[in-house]
Parts: sequence; structure tokens; C-alpha cells
Amino acid sequence: MPDPALSSSTLPPGRVAGAGGAALRDLLAGPVRVGTVLHSGREAVYVRVDERVVGVVARGAVHVPSAIATMLTALPEAAVGAPVPVGDGVVALPGLSVGVDRIVATDAPALPDPAAAGERLALADPDLAVVRRQLPEAALDALAAGDPAAVPALVGRGDGLTPVGDDVLSGWLVATRAAGRDPRAVADAVRAQAHRTTSLSATLLADAAAGASIPPFRRLLLALGSGHEVAAAVAGLRAVGHTSGAGMLLGALLALHPSVLSSPATPLEGSPR
Repeated sequence: MPDPALSSSTLPPGRVAGAGGAALRDLLAGPVRVGTVLHSGREAVYVRVDERVVGVVARGAVHVPSAIATMLTALPEAAVGAPVPVGDGVVALPGLSVGVDRIVATDAPALPDPAAAGERLALADPDLAVVRRQLPEAALDALAAGDPAAVPALVGRGDGLTPVGDDVLSGWLVATRAAGRDPRAVADAVRAQAHRTTSLSATLLADAAAGASIPPFRRLLLALGSGHEVAAAVAGLRAVGHTSGAGMLLGALLALHPSVLSSPATPLEGSPR
């Protein structure tokens, strides 16, 4: 059933209602800046503005914290590199203006018992081989220990708008915060290395460092906290993208159940031996 809060019947022509996080709404409330289209497709358009990326996504696309979700089945064409005004409450795509009319939660829900949550995730036994074989075991071991030396070996590692190494880091950052632990050492290293990845992924990493995540990851944390429907939440996140959901799952495992990595690994270059 369509969300009545996202009805555009009372909006000006060309203005479409959208849903997003409070931080994104506040970002759009500022003065108009001219961004450029970074990625364009029928389901998602991403615009680089200043040092961040903001997006508009169609119904059914993954709703990342930096994007506005709409009820549209497809988005209008927008040429990569085209100028797009962003501000005064909206992202003004060609023929389409979108704002945040409904606030949705993007923050990481706190885990009441992180150890139990980790056990539940490990017992779900998600198949993460497709991720693990793409990444250095030494870097994964270091991340499991909260060692920022893991970051240079993971940031930007893999193909796509969100490389798999970044997905692992995002999952770790959000799950660590949800567990009530301090992710700042790794988050600081991520910020220092963000120039090595895509603009969109750098934005998503910054959001993850602040505790923001996609809805399937929030559902996973809620399931792990309550112990209910864990398998369904794992499957839902695992289905995101080709490797994105699996990468986030691995990051969550490294944060909540570090012993998931049992194979010995060679120390990372520059890390204590």
C-alpha cells in the first residue's frame, strides 16, 4: 500500500515527496549549491555536492542514508556530469524536485546484550565466502581486534560504487557503535583513507561512522537484539547487492563475534608483530 505521507497530490507540479533521515533533511535545508550527477540509472541517481554525495532512489532500490526514497517506479534520465541544484529543501533533478517529507530512522539501535547478539549472528552461519576470499585475512583479523591498521588494506578494495572492503568496514562501524563500544580509532583511519575509494562509498563510510545504515542492517540489529527472526534478517541483508550485504554481515560478525576468524594470518605491514 502506498505511504500516504509520500503522496504528491498537495505538492507543486514537478515536486515529488520523499523519505529520508533527519541529517539529510538538515543538509538539504541549507542554501542552494550546484552539484554534479555522479551516477544515473532508472532506480538511483547520485549527485556529488561539496564533499558529500546525495541521492534519489526509486521504489524498491536500496535506501542508503544519503539518499531520498520515493514511491516512483523509475527516475527520469539525468546525464552523468550534469549540474543539479541541491538545497532549499530539495534535490532538483531534471524535471523532478524531491525533498525529505517523512523522516525515517537511520541510526543504529543499541544492542542490549552484544555478546548474545554475536552468538545469534554466528549461529545463523551466513555464507560469507564470497567476501572473505576477496579480502586479506590479516586485515580482517586486525579489524576484528579493532586495529586501525586494517583500514588501508580494506578501503576501496573491490569493484563497484561500494567496494566490498568498504562494506565490511561499514558493517563493523555500525555494529561496534550498536554494541556500545567506541569505533573512533577505526573511524579516524577511515576518514584519513577515504580518498582511496569512490565518492559514494566515502559518503556511506562517513554515515556508518556516525552510526547510520541501510534499513536491512537496522533490521538485522533489531533481530539480533531481540532474538526474533534472525535468519530472515540475515537473509534479507545477504540479498543486498552482489556482495554489499555479505560484506556488511562480515563486518558485523567481526564486531560482535570476533572469533569467527580462526585461521592464522600474517601480520599486516606496519602493524606490531
